[in-house]
Amino acid sequence: MAASDASEGFWDFSVRTYRTDGVPEACLSLQNDYGADVNMLLYCGWVGAYYGRFDDALFSKASGFADKWADEVVRPLRSARTWMKQSGCHEEPMSTEQCMSFREEIKSVEFAAEKMQQQVLETIISGRQLRADVTAAALDDVFTNLQRYADHTGIDIGDDVREKFSVIIRAAFPDWPSI
Repeated sequence: MAASDASEGFWDFSVRTYRTDGVPEACLSLQNDYGADVNMLLYCGWVGAYYGRFDDALFSKASGFADKWADEVVRPLRSARTWMKQSGCHEEPMSTEQCMSFREEIKSVEFAAEKMQQQVLETIISGRQLRADVTAAALDDVFTNLQRYADHTGIDIGDDVREKFSVIIRAAFPDWPSI
């Protein structure tokens, strides 16, 4: 993969990766079972591949923003949407149809909030030097970034987490040698 591929912005990278078989399940498991922010997981991969390892300032700025945005905006929207699906829209005297329609509106707002989060994360890295070539050395940087994020969030990288990380990385970088 050449550095010219870095013209793929973070949002396009994320959408392409997330649409690959197995990735939604891996991401949602990391989110639901381990408390991971899927946007930060993808950011770790994108930055690692195209820019290298996080330095302290970059990681601090990105994770500080992402943690606050997720806590104050994305997770409350997701929580409301999930509650509505599981029970909230099925309680009397609420109209299930009207409630589920409103739930879809919340889902759209949640999606827009995640996209906004990614746009901000992308601006945080702007001005940094792109790699000359995205090579196997980039794989080490991707894993190092993911490890740093896992340490930050208290995720223990056991076999299950490592396998889910690998699913995401294989989808994001299908031309890389086997992981």
